[in-house]
Amino acid sequence: MPTLNLSISELMELSYVKDLEKIMYAIRQFKGEVKGIEGDNIIVELEPDRPDILCVEGLARAIRSFLEICYPKFPFSAFKNPNIEVYVGNVKLRPYIACAIIRDMRIDNNFIKSLMNMQEALHITIGRNRRKVAIGIHDYDKIEPPIMYMEVNGDEKMIPLDMSEELSLREILVKHPKGKTYAGLLKGELYPVYIDAKGIFSFPPVINGERTRVTEKTRNLFIELTGIDENAVTQTLNVLVCNILERGGVLEKVVVKYPTCSKITPDLNFRHIDINLEDFRKLIGLNISVEEAFKLLRKMGYSISDVRGEILKISIPPFRVDILHPVDIIEDMAIAYGYENITPELPSLMTIGKPSLIEVLEGKIRELMIGMGFQEVMTFTLTSIIHQTSLVNLNNLNVLKLSNPVTEEYNCYRRWITPNLLHFLSQNKHVEYPQKIFEIGYVAIPLDDDIMVQRNLAAAIASSKASFSDIKEVLIALMDGLGIEVKVEPYRHPTFIDGRVAIIKVDERNIGLIGEIHPRVLVNFKIEIPVSIMEITHCQPTFPERGIQPKTIKDEIVAKWF
Repeated sequence: MPTLNLSISELMELSYVKDLEKIMYAIRQFKGEVKGIEGDNIIVELEPDRPDILCVEGLARAIRSFLEICYPKFPFSAFKNPNIEVYVGNVKLRPYIACAIIRDMRIDNNFIKSLMNMQEALHITIGRNRRKVAIGIHDYDKIEPPIMYMEVNGDEKMIPLDMSEELSLREILVKHPKGKTYAGLLKGELYPVYIDAKGIFSFPPVINGERTRVTEKTRNLFIELTGIDENAVTQTLNVLVCNILERGGVLEKVVVKYPTCSKITPDLNFRHIDINLEDFRKLIGLNISVEEAFKLLRKMGYSISDVRGEILKISIPPFRVDILHPVDIIEDMAIAYGYENITPELPSLMTIGKPSLIEVLEGKIRELMIGMGFQEVMTFTLTSIIHQTSLVNLNNLNVLKLSNPVTEEYNCYRRWITPNLLHFLSQNKHVEYPQKIFEIGYVAIPLDDDIMVQRNLAAAIASSKASFSDIKEVLIALMDGLGIEVKVEPYRHPTFIDGRVAIIKVDERNIGLIGEIHPRVLVNFKIEIPVSIMEITHCQPTFPERGIQPKTIKDEIVAKWF
């Protein structure tokens, strides 16, 4: 969670609130926590889901609305039409940009400090440590148009921030502290840069140039963003511009000219989402009128642009980039109402809750595994296709692929847990051996026209003497503890060593695999020690949409999961 170190006097000045207790109350309502107060500084930990309040300006604006002192006046509504163009070349590495100019700023040391903190908070949250979005803020009066964004050779030079020596872009990645930190975000021989008539003044996502440094003498700011996600770039600029304009100044938009199209940035148009008060009642359990809803929405910075019965059309300020669904607005209304003001009620049900049978079974399994010296781990159900297939010698295994993965590291839903345990062991080679771990979790198996979801148990022993016998002893002890008779039969499987792998059977049904991992698989995961693993399914598969009973398909399907 982002931690902010804010000036109390500055927060009071910008929020118009002189009572620190009221400020702390509002911070808690925004899911924040006051970690400490040191002199004029208040240390606040906030959730990253609201990037607009991760600075003193945005937090003060939210406090003003929440405490009903004054509602956002949206100072960014006063702006100049664009007269500056930024020309974009054929940039492949970070193809999307957005720019803005803010004129007539009064800049002091407190504002510069806040600007740096605001920039870094956005880098960490929306920007994903500059990988997704990187921000540069410059003294516009030191820039000489035309401005171009393009890729150049690594031999091109600039004077990076906090240095007096001119370095090539390649040298910056080796010699400058920021270059060393973010060099991994740049691949290839060409690097993205912003260039004006005097030369390079920004090297995103690494460092700005010393020539355009923002100082207390700066009056006009040039803001530039680059990234790999156009929507994230646009949202970040909206948050940044709206927060800076809380300090004053006049926004001037910029024309961004791509090779095939032109765009004007920033786009500060309001978005609109409809909410139904009946949905609010169902989710929160409160019966409120349209007038009460209007008051709650105003406290959170929204306005109602249209009312049709109990359907409210909500206008969302451009800095609220976290709003994706009507439920997000309903949550804000509940925050404005105050969770402490909601009276809990017992549900009018005639039943008594109890653990499901599968939870009871898994609890027993955990107790037995921990009693045998195993440590439970929890890995992600989303994983990569190569981990589930080629790295474990299963090139033709069909897995449940994601249609729009954010990264190749998480592009499918796991079909079995064994690769996850191997990956876990590969990341913990520094831990003392032997290592004994297990996991109980969901797996998904794609069928012809359906998906089977089930719960699996996988356990691994990693040690210099790990053998088939070691993991078999664990299986026998586990099944004895569960009162289940189990047997194993020789089997062949590419993930395991031939002659040291078996299929696990209960009542003549195949429920899993057990054996020693193949050396080639160990090499693929960079594991330098023998590993024995077992994996079983202990939950009946179901097909609720097709109405198929588990017992009619278990023999046909369970044998396929591995």
